[in-house]
Amino acid sequence: MTTPLPEPGELGVEGHAQMSRLFLEHAGVYLSQGDRIQASEKVWGAAAHALKSIGEQRGWIHGNHSNIYDIGGQLGREFGQEAQFLDYLSQAQAMHNNFYENIRDIPAIQRALSTVAQFVDELDVIRNSPPCPYTIQDEEDRIRLGHLLGLRRGERPPIGDHSQVGYSQTHQA
Repeated sequence: MTTPLPEPGELGVEGHAQMSRLFLEHAGVYLSQGDRIQASEKVWGAAAHALKSIGEQRGWIHGNHSNIYDIGGQLGREFGQEAQFLDYLSQAQAMHNNFYENIRDIPAIQRALSTVAQFVDELDVIRNSPPCPYTIQDEEDRIRLGHLLGLRRGERPPIGDHSQVGYSQTHQA
């Protein structure tokens, strides 16, 4: 293994990114040992931590599975890759499910690992780029951004509202 484990309590933006890379490495090791279950969970963990890294960077809530999907959905829309990001998230979720159900064979897990590694690479580029301007397009956007920003139903930004920094809470417009 080449990626070190962050110190306890030191996740933050870089720590989550580091965990993501570490989990990709672990997934490969577990696959080489034939441990489909642990490999599957590490694939999911790699995607989740990469998304949590960006959530942390932008000041978005990122503490549960729903938040992870909200981050992926928002980034997919923001960067014009909604269908691709949904596919990436679907592959990662299939691995999380496999941890509980043991239904995927090694070739399926290898394909998912490759797909999620590509996703992590794309998320690294996003994390190292400024957020894109974003305009709320529909009710789905309002709900997703409301979750990420920790807003109550009546506080959600309206359709048509615009942010120069993709509703990041930490970037300046």
